[in-house]
Amino acid sequence: MTSKYDDSELQPGYLSASSEDQAAIPPGGVEVAPKNRSSGSSLLVMGWLRSWPVVVLVIFGFLGTVGTTAVFSLFRMPSSPNCRTIFWPTASASLRLQCAETYAEKGDAKSLLAAIDLVDQLPEDHPLRQDIINRRIDDWANSLLDLAERSFEEGDIEGAISNAREIPTRAAASKTVEDRIIRWKEIWKEGADIFSKARKRLKEKNFQAAFTLSVALLDVDNQYWSTEKYGDLTKLISLAREDERTLSKALASAKTETLKGFSSALSQLEEITEESVFYREARKERKNIANRMLLVGEQLLADRQVVSARAMLNAIPKDAGLGEEVADLQIFAAAYQQAWMSTIGSLEAAITQMERLGRNRPLYAKGQRLIAQWQQEIREIGLLTQARERALRGSTADLSAAIAIANQIPRSSTQWEEASEQIRKWRSRVETVQDRPILERATQLAAGGTPDNLRAAIQEARKISSKRTLGPEAAERIANWRDRIQRSEDQPLLDQARQRASAGDISGAIAIASRIGEERALYSTARSDIDRWQAQETGRQRLSAASVASSRRTGEALSEAINLAQQVPAQSDSKFTADRQINRWSWDLLREAERSASSLNFQRAITLASRIPSQADAYDPAQLRIRAWRDNRPSENLSRPTSNTRLDTTTETSPPLDENGFPAELEVIQSPNE
Repeated sequence: MTSKYDDSELQPGYLSASSEDQAAIPPGGVEVAPKNRSSGSSLLVMGWLRSWPVVVLVIFGFLGTVGTTAVFSLFRMPSSPNCRTIFWPTASASLRLQCAETYAEKGDAKSLLAAIDLVDQLPEDHPLRQDIINRRIDDWANSLLDLAERSFEEGDIEGAISNAREIPTRAAASKTVEDRIIRWKEIWKEGADIFSKARKRLKEKNFQAAFTLSVALLDVDNQYWSTEKYGDLTKLISLAREDERTLSKALASAKTETLKGFSSALSQLEEITEESVFYREARKERKNIANRMLLVGEQLLADRQVVSARAMLNAIPKDAGLGEEVADLQIFAAAYQQAWMSTIGSLEAAITQMERLGRNRPLYAKGQRLIAQWQQEIREIGLLTQARERALRGSTADLSAAIAIANQIPRSSTQWEEASEQIRKWRSRVETVQDRPILERATQLAAGGTPDNLRAAIQEARKISSKRTLGPEAAERIANWRDRIQRSEDQPLLDQARQRASAGDISGAIAIASRIGEERALYSTARSDIDRWQAQETGRQRLSAASVASSRRTGEALSEAINLAQQVPAQSDSKFTADRQINRWSWDLLREAERSASSLNFQRAITLASRIPSQADAYDPAQLRIRAWRDNRPSENLSRPTSNTRLDTTTETSPPLDENGFPAELEVIQSPNE
């Protein structure tokens, strides 16, 4: 400091009279007239002398005014200086202190730092340093530290640390600054870690864990984290729950792969704001949906759904970064519409349209592939046109040449379907011309009608392959001729078998008819006859066995006979006789049951009666007897029903027996083994 400071500079009421003020007061309070004044003036003075009391009053009034002004000036503080216009290198210590106090009165950190800096520039040996300056610096430093603490509580930790570190080291408050900063950082880290973990749990959709962490913020020793950030986190949790539902709905809508579904999904994703923890995921899914829309639009073009494809492409968000791809596909759509006409002119127009894509376009490579494909298609259309023109000449050679030309078209070509249809028609015409004479010769050979003629006709017709145009017709005629041959060969065998059957030689008939194989024309007829003969033979054998069993005349034998008779096939000639015998043996079995009941053997009686079949006339009486026997109530002897009852007479139900106990009209047939 180059300036000197003294105590007089701090006296706010110090005043000095100027020379002009001293000149303004006449000595003695009376102005003395000069000697050279005129006599008129002397008379005037004499007049004043005569009114001296008035003069004295005037003098005392003036002196009182001056004194009052001086006393007021002594006790009045000087007006605040304009500190912004002061040249500080030459400013006095009192002026610095006065401006510093003015700054400090504002109470903000910047003003307090300015106040400290302003007076801290005074030298250590300055008279005001120990008693006034250092004390003021300590006060302002404490205020600054309080402001830093307040900033920390309000969430401005950087500002709080910055202000705290501006405190001069000479101030007593500076000793606690670093400890205070360490404490602030620890508290701040605690709150930030809790908040960060809660956001992470929200991204993981673990809302319960996030809520638990939000409650932990209430215990953080900082008003900013325990109130403001706690409120922010609870709002974030609530928003995350809603956004998670919105995101799920959007993804579900997008899965439909329709324009409506995609549009709905994009609209729902727009509802997720930047404040949401799902914002980045929503933006990512939005990009994915836009890419899927691009693929679907491209597929719709491939499926020739131009209107739907363009609607899909136009719905892709402008900010999805796919503007160039969408523009390229619009060119593709126009080119496709030309190419689908499948004429040389339309394909050339499609190529011209596609050539608008520059090398720097994203779909340039695919466009070049389509151009090459359409150029190849133009060549293929030319081949098909050339083949048609050759086929119009009509000869077999020309048709074969047309087929050869058309076969040059690749199977993967869009023209192959039409080309293959033309080839089929032309080949059919060629084959018909080549094979018709063969089929006609075979028909002429078969006209002889003999097996040898028919075999020769078949041999000739077999020259026509089944894969050729006349193959089905030739195969049908061959089958007809083969049937005629087989019938002529097998009919004598079938006639012989039938004769044997008519003579009663069923086994011989079956053996002869079985010589007709499955692949022969008369096989089904022979098989039908064999089945019928076997049924008759089986029926006779079983009826014979039943008659033998019934001859033993016991209840069990009658039951066995009835069972065997029931096994006679329905198509057997013995079926009618078997039914009559079943009816007769049922009555016999019922009488046997009654004999057991009369001997009080009700169990055997019930068992025998239960074996009477339901189609027998004795069935209903048997059921009545069974119920009575089960109650152990004896009943009267059963007699044959009369002609007035439901059952037939003995003549119908029990035919007369011969001397061996067999029905007189039943022929007993011995089994083959006897």
